[in-house]
Amino acid sequence: MVKPLLRKIFPKRSRIFLWRLIPRIQRTNTYLLRNPQFFETISSIDPKFEIRQIGLNDLEKLKKTYSDRGPEMFRNKIPPRLNSPDWVGLAVVDSSNGEIAYISWIVTKSIEYFKEFNIDLEAGQFFLKDGYCSTYYRHQGLHTRMEQERINYCIRNGANEILIQILNANEKGKASVLNNGYEFLQQNLILSFPVLKIYREINSVLKNPFKKIVK
Repeated sequence: MVKPLLRKIFPKRSRIFLWRLIPRIQRTNTYLLRNPQFFETISSIDPKFEIRQIGLNDLEKLKKTYSDRGPEMFRNKIPPRLNSPDWVGLAVVDSSNGEIAYISWIVTKSIEYFKEFNIDLEAGQFFLKDGYCSTYYRHQGLHTRMEQERINYCIRNGANEILIQILNANEKGKASVLNNGYEFLQQNLILSFPVLKIYREINSVLKNPFKKIVK
């Protein structure tokens, strides 16, 4: 009831600005999928959708998809990911208008962010991150399909283990990964402070508060 009320009181830009000013501590769970199985039969979605890997030529389309998450989030994360060989972006594209309806990411090699959780990706390990569906395209089965597509992508590229992180408060997300055969690996506390561009494991922040980590 509070969120709809705040949307009426504060315009969108004000809500984003206020959100950036509030530090939060969140619990995040890491899950591990051993010996993943290829999805021979995948969930059906509207035929107008196509699934493909994205690149730098998709920047403007991605900017529109992420528009409701704030321009800084886009600038700080998306171009660096597209320029990195360690990140793969898979998207659901609406062929009727070219818009990116759903974007999700696969990390193929260890990045600095993982080391704060004592995770170091080895050969055959992949990490799934940040599935996001544009508001207009929600409730059309895209999340389920993309989780299957990401697992299949990893298997085609030699995966024997897949990791994923889900916020502990995301009950649907936790149920989804457990239904896909993941097992709970560990839980960590995350300090999220958008105005200072901090999203880090809290013990690592306490040890080195000024270290810059790209998530």
